[in-house]
Amino acid sequence: MNYYILQQDPRIIEQPSLLSCPENIDPIALVGGKKLPVPNTPICLSLSPRSSDYRGCIIDGIVTLFHKYFITELIRLGVDNFQSFPVELTNPEGEIEIAYSLINIIGLIKAVNEKESVMKPRYGGWGANLYSFKIDPAKTMGQRLFRLAEAPTLIIIDEWLREKLLVFNPPGVLMLPTERYDGWG
Repeated sequence: MNYYILQQDPRIIEQPSLLSCPENIDPIALVGGKKLPVPNTPICLSLSPRSSDYRGCIIDGIVTLFHKYFITELIRLGVDNFQSFPVELTNPEGEIEIAYSLINIIGLIKAVNEKESVMKPRYGGWGANLYSFKIDPAKTMGQRLFRLAEAPTLIIIDEWLREKLLVFNPPGVLMLPTERYDGWG
């Protein structure tokens, strides 16, 4: 089975990007795989001034946002190992957009097949940087969408979910084969 990195498509010029992370949520907790308490206050975020009017299904950055239509499609496809927290997103014109939610994917999975992957030691000798890699399906616990313990900022999907999402045709989304990963993102 093949696996893909789910991300905002960097080939689209002036994609929306966030100025900062939310004040009431720790970004490390968001990539840590643990279920988070629902915030008491609205999550307020601002887009960078360089963001165009284009809005795709994913906004990547310090934290990850999914569009409400994308969340609905994931749920329809049976993906349920994530939390979504609605966001009040201020665009460069000062208007509030409410179509996105902050995403917390529950559970980190150590699933990289190290024998078939390229991993290079990090500067200073702690850990390794992941490059072109393969996922061991036996280690995914049947999850179709997950974060890797070896690279928690990456969101991974399986081939079945990718095929279903291609039918949905989510705008602004890149599903990059893990073997083509170059260590960025």
